[in-house]
Amino acid sequence: MSRIMPLRATLVFIAAFLFGCGRPDSDSIRLTGWIASPIEENLTRTFIDTFEQRHPGLPVRYEPITANYMDKLLLMLATGTAPDVVMIEAFWIPLLVEYDVLLPLDGFLARDPGFFPDDFEPMLLDAFRSNGALYGLPKDYSTLALYFNPAMFDEAGLAEPPRTWEEFAEYARRLTRDTDGDGSVDQYGYSHAEDLEYSLPFVWQNRGEYLDAQGRAAFGEPAFAEALGFLQRMKTDGIAVMPSDVGAAWNMDAFGRRRVAMAISGLWAANFLNETHAGTPYRTALLPAGKKAASVAFVAGYAVPKRTRNPDRAWQLLRYLTGREGGRIWVKSDVGLPARRSIALESKIERDPLKRVFLQSLDHARIWQFRVNQRVLDETQSALQAIFLTGAAVQPTLDDLKRRVERGGRFHADVRGHESQSRSGPPR
Repeated sequence: MSRIMPLRATLVFIAAFLFGCGRPDSDSIRLTGWIASPIEENLTRTFIDTFEQRHPGLPVRYEPITANYMDKLLLMLATGTAPDVVMIEAFWIPLLVEYDVLLPLDGFLARDPGFFPDDFEPMLLDAFRSNGALYGLPKDYSTLALYFNPAMFDEAGLAEPPRTWEEFAEYARRLTRDTDGDGSVDQYGYSHAEDLEYSLPFVWQNRGEYLDAQGRAAFGEPAFAEALGFLQRMKTDGIAVMPSDVGAAWNMDAFGRRRVAMAISGLWAANFLNETHAGTPYRTALLPAGKKAASVAFVAGYAVPKRTRNPDRAWQLLRYLTGREGGRIWVKSDVGLPARRSIALESKIERDPLKRVFLQSLDHARIWQFRVNQRVLDETQSALQAIFLTGAAVQPTLDDLKRRVERGGRFHADVRGHESQSRSGPPR
């Protein structure tokens, strides 16, 4: 996932130079978003076409950002040159609220009884709240689940996916094989990704935390180290690999190339496998559980910059993108699950053998969102790389990480760690 650097005066000056010239005409509603895949790009253009057909007096100007999305968006937000509606991950909401660059939406909702905000999954909508105000609306989401190759499972005599950490390690051992008989392993049980978000489910399953409820570093506690130690042992035992170990770009690329039998990812990986590794069979299952079940939920949506020149027009587009009609368009792909419960029911997500796993995972998922400065995230990523790529000892590495981030001063967080145990929605 992209990371953004702190605001600096020089960057603001550059942003003003780069983006402050040549404003488009004031009649258009400007929209931006990242380009994650051709499917999502085509869906966005479908949205624009259908919106303009229903609102002939509201033309939309689409201005996608092809690289370094959050870096560029933050610069535009800081200089008042951002489009009227911007795609945003819930992860960045605390930071953007702190910078005071987003427009609260509560007034629009109060004047629009036909929008039905209660239709959203509560925890997804809450991911866009801060200090009681709503700063964005979710369009879709995905949790993390286990992808596994059923053909490789059959060859290893495994009928069902692993349900516990013990089964997970044992399955990985049985799935690690020399398939061509040349004396070298060419198929591994599991491929891990060293990014924090892929380790957090194991930490939470072990009743550990990245940050405690007061926003203090908790990654020096034994539960955090135990979870990382479990994953590291799979690698040192030769039953798990990092993507680079097998010449892959990321863990699902290693899976698609059939170098590994199991990998963890979101629903978005289905599009990647279908397009890039169409011959690789796959199924999905809930993540193997430790002391309890846990997963991560990634939420994407839209927000309106505070300095937009067209707040009412922006709301018209935003309500369409995240409304029921918009939800019916998003659900046509495997980009993510619909944020609205009515669309999930209408689309029979529960009956879809692929998507229902991600839906079921929401019951024990936690939102990927921390209010923490960029230096802490960068330091954490470096520590995880040391553990998983170079085999550094887990506890000393985490102790050193805690000392470094606490020595650096400001370190706080807004932990959206509530689990959705009270969630209502599609029947299980």
